[in-house]
Amino acid sequence: MDLSKISNSELIVRLEKLTRTERKITHLILCHINEVESRRLYAELGFDSMYKYLTQQLGYGEDSAYRRLQAARLLKQAPQVADKLENGSLNLTQLTQVQKCLKQEIKEGRRVDLKLTQQVLEKIENKTSFETAKCLAKEFNQAIHIQEVVRPQRDNSVRLELTFTEEQMEVLKKAKDSLSHVLPDGDWASLFLHLATKQLNKELGKKSLLKGANSTQSFTAQRKHIKITLKRELLHKANHCCEFVSPTDGKKCESTYQLQIDHRIPLAKGGTNNPDNLRVLCRTHNLYFAEKWGLLVE
Repeated sequence: MDLSKISNSELIVRLEKLTRTERKITHLILCHINEVESRRLYAELGFDSMYKYLTQQLGYGEDSAYRRLQAARLLKQAPQVADKLENGSLNLTQLTQVQKCLKQEIKEGRRVDLKLTQQVLEKIENKTSFETAKCLAKEFNQAIHIQEVVRPQRDNSVRLELTFTEEQMEVLKKAKDSLSHVLPDGDWASLFLHLATKQLNKELGKKSLLKGANSTQSFTAQRKHIKITLKRELLHKANHCCEFVSPTDGKKCESTYQLQIDHRIPLAKGGTNNPDNLRVLCRTHNLYFAEKWGLLVE
């Protein structure tokens, strides 16, 4: 399918329409999963579980099959989920998270009624997976794990599990966003390794303990002609968020990832470092405007 000749507005309209259709189809699939499971048709077809039927016969990946199966079972318990699934206020991942918690409650001998399920579903509407997990942990009074776990794995890697307070986690998130130019992958292991390496380099007086540890220069280093005091003022004014506002619907980006100081009128087009010509953008929207100005080289 060649979509290259479709206008930007038409492309967005099509994608949003397809997404709404996809959510409706997902609802129908969950209904069919419930009915096939209730009739045990998977057994008649030679499978010992609905899960195996979904993965081996219908070709779903293991995670995809698990999410749909758990979501279908929750839909059966709480039919009102259907509307929220179709309008996008709830998604398969959230429904899976809720169903997993409900199963754990039942396993531990606690009573779970429809009213509680409805209340929980209302509280997690339009939330991210992390926000949903946080809400569920409180609602179901999940155990708090404090003990650190260091577990060796067969490939000689080590799995490290840590518990942080909400305040500590907020500090770590800010540090990760601040270093997103140096650590574009954005994983926690890279963050901890970078901070540890930097500290050891400082103590030992070496440039680098690990090959490639600081191979990527930060945006700050690349834009020395903008005074650091001015950059701090701009970041503070922007609340350390991307200032891009969509011309289509007025939506603010507000990303904190890979923030950069952008020239409203590029230097190459006669712009200056005057504060009125500067703004804070994430890397994506900085590139967006660079493309608009014709400054990107293919």
